Amino acid sequence: MRILIIGQLPKEIGGNYTTGAANVVYELSKQREDGVLYYTYGTNITDSAAIKASSFLYQYIGYKFRPFSMLLTALCHPLDIFRHMMHYHTVDHQSILRFAFYEANIREAIKRVQPDLIHVNSIANVSPVRFAIGKSKIPMLLTCHGIFYRGDEKDVVNRDRNLGNIKLADAYSGLTLESLNEYESILGIPKNRVAVIPNGVDCKKFYYSPEARAKIRKEFDVKDGCKVFITVASVQERKGQLVFLKMLSMLDIDFRYWIVGKGPDEEVILQYVEENGLQGKVRMLGYKAANELYKYYSAADIYAHSSWKEGQALSELEANATGLRTIINKVIVGTIASDVTSPDYYILDFEHVDFEELKKWVLQEQSDRASRTTFDWRIIASQYAKLYQKILKSK
Repeated sequence: MRILIIGQLPKEIGGNYTTGAANVVYELSKQREDGVLYYTYGTNITDSAAIKASSFLYQYIGYKFRPFSMLLTALCHPLDIFRHMMHYHTVDHQSILRFAFYEANIREAIKRVQPDLIHVNSIANVSPVRFAIGKSKIPMLLTCHGIFYRGDEKDVVNRDRNLGNIKLADAYSGLTLESLNEYESILGIPKNRVAVIPNGVDCKKFYYSPEARAKIRKEFDVKDGCKVFITVASVQERKGQLVFLKMLSMLDIDFRYWIVGKGPDEEVILQYVEENGLQGKVRMLGYKAANELYKYYSAADIYAHSSWKEGQALSELEANATGLRTIINKVIVGTIASDVTSPDYYILDFEHVDFEELKKWVLQEQSDRASRTTFDWRIIASQYAKLYQKILKSK
């Protein structure tokens, strides 16, 4: 079964930038399970970089300028191209030339791979993929890594992009149970047409290491009784690091808070730390490579998932794989793939914090911490393989 994935790719293999969705696409592209062979068209990687990253022909495909093929297509199918351009302008609200460029490159990727199914990882990519497919019968699966249009009629651009493109796909998947409701109530796709498959984690990279725990805690001079909280995310208001720190500073416990990531809220947090005498308790660790992160997760005691808006955070899954207990902002509890009723989770209502209850949960000892493999990418890839087979049978 030949699957062509459409999505972003991370910097580590040549992408122009890295996002959570890019890491998901990359991890899925590396799987070799259940007779599935993945080919990936990266919307943010040059074809030369994609070729360099490939271990077999067309494993990764990137973009390049194709003026002659674009011109030839326009001459042979002028009405179709006009219709596509009108869609890009009135529905996608994007540059006509840029989306025509995407369409030409995706058409070339389809020609090279001859896929049985195309797996699109953003609604923003749906229209150029649909137009590149043309009259062929290749089914398209759309995975939304978060539905950020909330049904506001005044949000004209997002309304048109989402509602104008959603029915161009043939099948749908989301990451969380929450996404089922969003697909139906916001995008008009019935729940019975949507599969729920969470993101995965590379359990060879993310695991609990007692040795790394001891080394990092010694390096940072953290005593045994001190509780270390960690958040791994871009440092911005939406991710909630500052709000969590303010709450934490009122908890009356010996704590450290490690913030991994970069972003616009760094200066605001540092100013709060300075003004409140928290210099010894808060560490801004900046960016850490994926192959280093397990050490910091291992050294911490509790993952602070303080975000106010998420699709499904890879960092929470990584923390889970290293055996961490987790505090979740109540407003995103529906994005969590694990059982949040487990004693390893605490649901925090920032508007009504019960400090005594929270303190009691935080100070509990976790004597049997171990790595978890529940969401290993091999397991997630197997779920996708079953979904691909189901879609192909229905077609």
